[in-house]
Amino acid sequence: MGATHSVCEVERTDTQKAKESIEIILASEPTNTTCMLQLANIYLKLGKIAKGFEILVDAYSIDPHNVQNSRIATVLPFALKVTNLKQQAAKTNDKEIWNKLGDGYYEMGIFNEAAQMYKKSIQVDGFQHMIRLKLALSLQKNLQIYTAIEEVQKVLAKEPTHLYANYYMGKFLAYDLKNREEAKIFFSKAKNALIAQKDTFGYLEYTNLLSDITRELGE
Repeated sequence: MGATHSVCEVERTDTQKAKESIEIILASEPTNTTCMLQLANIYLKLGKIAKGFEILVDAYSIDPHNVQNSRIATVLPFALKVTNLKQQAAKTNDKEIWNKLGDGYYEMGIFNEAAQMYKKSIQVDGFQHMIRLKLALSLQKNLQIYTAIEEVQKVLAKEPTHLYANYYMGKFLAYDLKNREEAKIFFSKAKNALIAQKDTFGYLEYTNLLSDITRELGE
């Protein structure tokens, strides 16, 4: 047992080889939580967050004490919450749960997972314009700018005067595609939409947004 522990306890620079070695050990010792934690850590480093969380939660169910005292313990509360929500969402296919998952991943900066959750929500209800825009922002953060723009265009096709769809289209064009002239067309539409909806905003939110759009327009 000592030898298997040493393999799993050492930080390895060659991630792929470490992953393969640990998986071999776990095939014969499926409840070895030290190895499970190291494997979860590798998946998180590789950006395979869902898989990393799954292994972490499995390890926690076997040996809560060992997991709580590990370096990876900081992400445990979120991993448990996500796993629970995912199980609920898989059973109910509730768009609100998919959205909660998307928001949670987005706030943690895990944009590929956030995008997947928002997509699942949109499959349930395709008329959620703000969720589609959150999907677009997740894609943009994940450097998938053209796919992000396609999602914004879908909102604009249904609601051409949508404030945030015009606003984000302006931002994507100005900063991701460096097309400031075309961006101004969308910022102008966003400004008109904002002024028309002035009463629905709080004073601070309204003035901050208006000043940002006005700055983008160079006015």
